[in-house]
Amino acid sequence: MSPVKIQCPVKGTWMFMNPPGHHPDAKDFVAVDNSGKPYQLFRLLPHLFFRLNVKNTYAFSQPVFAPFSGVIVKIENKQPDRQSLNLISDCITGLLIAPRKHKNDPEYFLGNHLIIKSDDGIYALFAHLKENSIVLEEAMRVRAGEKIAEVGNSGNTIQSHLHFHLMHDNDPFSSIPLPFVIDTFELKKQTGWEKEHLSLPENFMVFRTYENSL
Repeated sequence: MSPVKIQCPVKGTWMFMNPPGHHPDAKDFVAVDNSGKPYQLFRLLPHLFFRLNVKNTYAFSQPVFAPFSGVIVKIENKQPDRQSLNLISDCITGLLIAPRKHKNDPEYFLGNHLIIKSDDGIYALFAHLKENSIVLEEAMRVRAGEKIAEVGNSGNTIQSHLHFHLMHDNDPFSSIPLPFVIDTFELKKQTGWEKEHLSLPENFMVFRTYENSL
């Protein structure tokens, strides 16, 4: 199957930070500065050894947009966001403890989430959304580029981010993620920002959106 062409579901400067074992066609969007940091540098020590307030990350509360026109088929909007972060503790919990503790509760991992069905029958999953940030209802129609929610820290997360992937059906636990490309974005390289079309940044490469063309 050819990659699905979409608008980027976020705006601004971002990076894919996919952990080990993550499906290559499912992406974790993390908001960063131009040097690829998810928060101001002086907040690194609190994140490692103490507690970092999730509101001090660049991703938290960032708007999320529809990547194509379609219909809302599922919404979960009431799970609380984890307010404090500790990188070591969260890695142990998220990668080792949670998969065993919540193995019979798969929706725990998604947190607040939303699924859109495109006019072409493709489903898009948005997970770890901010509590009560989804302003739509199931069966409502959305336009490409319309704001649908905000990035949160709900579900099984190491830090605030948007989990996004495409599917053939509306079951994110049985459907295999589909490949996709972003219509337009800019990629940060040593020589500066370069425009990219119908491609996808590699993991840990800084990119930004500048105009959507769908």
